[in-house]
Amino acid sequence: MAAYGSHVTLEGPEVEGAVIAEFPTMEEARAWYDSPAYQEAAQHRFRGAVCRGLIVERK
Repeated sequence: MAAYGSHVTLEGPEVEGAVIAEFPTMEEARAWYDSPAYQEAAQHRFRGAVCRGLIVERK
């Protein structure tokens, strides 16, 4: 839905960028995050940046 576009930090520490992805359910979001393919790719990001990850349910 969004990836590293212009942003304004209103509260908390500044971030370099943000990515927003949408999944049909919380379970599918978690399955994607826990998948071997994503975990393998994420290792590159973990070595190059301090990251925060969230799964937020839309109500």
